[in-house]
Amino acid sequence: MTGTLANRLEQIPGVAAVTIDLTDIGGGINVRLEPGADEILVMEKLREILVAYGIRSADPKVQLGRSTRRAHRPKREFDVDVTITPLKTGARVEVFSKNVRSFRVVPANPSAIAQGLSDAWCQVKGRIPVEILGVTIGDDGDLTIVASDGVNQTIGTANVSLGWEEALTQAVGEALWSSDTGQQADRPLASNSS
Repeated sequence: MTGTLANRLEQIPGVAAVTIDLTDIGGGINVRLEPGADEILVMEKLREILVAYGIRSADPKVQLGRSTRRAHRPKREFDVDVTITPLKTGARVEVFSKNVRSFRVVPANPSAIAQGLSDAWCQVKGRIPVEILGVTIGDDGDLTIVASDGVNQTIGTANVSLGWEEALTQAVGEALWSSDTGQQADRPLASNSS
C-alpha cells in the first residue's frame, strides 16, 4: 500500500518528493514541496488522497488556512530574520540579526526544523537553548510548537496559511518569546524527585 500511496502523493502538482515510513515510532508521511508550490492546494489534495486510503476520516471537513480560533491574530514581529532552505536530504535553517548569524542543517521533518530554528535563534540571541517537545498541526491549519526550558513548557501557534516557513518562524518565535517573558503553557514539567 505504501508504494501506491507514495506514487499517488507524488502526482499532486507541487510535490517534489514523498517518503512514507509507517513502521517506526516517529515515522510518518513526509512531503517535500517544489519551490513556489501552492501549499494550501497541496494540503487539500493530500488530505483527499489520505481519506480515500482510509488513513484520515472524511469528517470534520478540513479547510486549511481558515482558523476559527485565531482568524484575526496579528503576525508578531521579531528582531531576527529567518530563512529555511530545502536541501536534497534535509533543510538549512538560518537565523540572523544585524550582527550575528547562525545556521543548522537538519532532517526534513517539522520537529527537526523547529529544533534547528530554536537552537539557531537562541544562539543569535545569546540565550540558553530551548528544547522543542512537540510539533502538531490541527485540522484548522494551526501549527503548534511546544517548547521547554527545562522547568516550564511554552506554546507557540501560527496558521500554515501564512506559508510553512512563516508559520514555523511565528510559532517557534512565540514559544521562545513566551519563555523569555515567563508566559507558560500551564504545563509545568513533572518532577523526577520521589
